[in-house]
Amino acid sequence: MKRYERYKPSNVEWIGEIPEHWQTIKIKYSTYVKGRVGWNGLTSSEFLIDGYSYLVTGTDFKDGLVDWERCYYIDQERYEVDPFIQLKENDLLITKDGTIGKTALVKNLDKPACLNSGIFVTRPLNGVYITPFMYWILNSFEFKKFFDFTSRGSTILHLYQNVFEDFIFAYPDIDEQKLIANYLDKKTAEIEELIVDKENLISLLEQEKELTISNAVTKGLNPNVSMKDSKVKWIDEIPKNWETRKLKYIGKFINGYSFNSNDFQEEGIRVLKISNIQHMEIDWSESSYVVKELYEKYPNYQLFKNDLVFALTRPIISTGIKVAIIDTDEKMLLNQRNAVFRTHNIEVKFIFYILLHKAFIQEFDNKIDKTGQQPNISSYDIGDIYIPLPQKEEQQQIVEYLDKKITETNETVQIIKDEIELLKEYKETLIYEVITGKIDVRGCNETH
Repeated sequence: MKRYERYKPSNVEWIGEIPEHWQTIKIKYSTYVKGRVGWNGLTSSEFLIDGYSYLVTGTDFKDGLVDWERCYYIDQERYEVDPFIQLKENDLLITKDGTIGKTALVKNLDKPACLNSGIFVTRPLNGVYITPFMYWILNSFEFKKFFDFTSRGSTILHLYQNVFEDFIFAYPDIDEQKLIANYLDKKTAEIEELIVDKENLISLLEQEKELTISNAVTKGLNPNVSMKDSKVKWIDEIPKNWETRKLKYIGKFINGYSFNSNDFQEEGIRVLKISNIQHMEIDWSESSYVVKELYEKYPNYQLFKNDLVFALTRPIISTGIKVAIIDTDEKMLLNQRNAVFRTHNIEVKFIFYILLHKAFIQEFDNKIDKTGQQPNISSYDIGDIYIPLPQKEEQQQIVEYLDKKITETNETVQIIKDEIELLKEYKETLIYEVITGKIDVRGCNETH
C-alpha cells in the first residue's frame, strides 16, 4: 500500500513519524473524560435486575458495543447522583481496571444509563476528531504502546485519568478521519470474517476427529463387521468378536500417597499433584519435589512411563476428563487425590482413546460426587465403568490408526491456528499503520 508523499517527526515515542499535514494533540485538550469517583461508588447490592437506568460495567461490552441485554440496572436516585457520567448516544467507553483498554460505543441507547467504576466515558470536544476515528485509535498499538510506556515498572495495572488525559494521538482533518474509519470498519470486518471461517473449519475438524475416535473404539476399523448389542448403555453396539469388561477387571488402580506439606522442596524427586494432571496432558508449570530417599521408601506410589493417571478431585474440566499418560522415564511419585491405572495385557493407549468418547465422559460424570465443595470421584467408581474390548492385536491396530489420523488432524489444525494468528497480527498492524498515517488509504474505499 502507498505512503503519504511527505512525513515529519511527531516527537511522540508511541507514534513515530506522521504525514506532514497531520497534527498531534493530547486527550485532555480534545476530549471529555469522566469516570465514577470513589465517593459515590456503587456496591453490588445496589445492582438491580430491572429498574430506572442501565448500569454499564465493562463485562457487558461485546464486539465494540454495549450489550444492553447484559447490563444491570440501578434506581433513579443513584442514577442522578453523578450527572457527569450519564451516557449519551455515540459516547465511547474505555475500561480503566481489569482488562484495561477494552472499548465500546454507546449505540441504541433507549433509556437513561450511567457507569460503574472501572470505566471512562469519552466524547470529542472542539471538533478535533470524530468518535469512530478515536475508536480505532484506542483499539490500536498506538494506545497500547502509550499504556506500556506509562506503566513501566508498575505492578498495579490501572489507567488513571490524569495519565489517560496525557495520551497524545495523531490526526488529520475530519474528512480524512471519516475515510480512515470507514476503511478500517470494512477491512477489519473482512479479516474477522476470514478468522471466523477458519475457526469454523477447526471446529469441524475437531468434530471429525471426535467422531473418528468414537467409531474406532466402539465399532473397530472394519465397516462390514457383524455387530451385537453390548448390553452397556453408553457403548451401544460392538463388533461380534468384542467383549465388554469393567476397568477394574482389566487393571489395577492405586491411589496416591498423602505427603506431608513439609516434605516438599525445590528439587529432588518430582511429585505428580492434582494440578499437574490436565485433559490428556501433564502440565509441569507448577512442580513439587521430595527428597530422593522417599522414592525408595514408597515403591507403591512410584510412577513409570506409560502409566495412566487420573485426577480424582474436580476430575472433569471444560476440555474433558483430567487424565494423562506418563510420557517420560523420569522418577516420580504420585500424590493424594490422584490414581494410577495399570492394565493387564491391555494396550493403555486404547483405553486412553476410549476416555475421549463423549458417551464415556458422560458415564464418568454420572459417577462423580458433587455434594461437597469440590466434585470428586473414587478410583473404585472409575473401575466400575464398562469399556469395549477387542483382542490385543486389534487394539494395537486401532491405536496405530488413531495415532496417524489424529496427528494429521492436529497438524492441520495447528496450520490453521497459525494462519489465524497471522491474520490477527495483520489486523493489528493494519490498524496501527492506518491510524498513525504510515499508509495512505485515501481512495481505497472506492477501489476496494
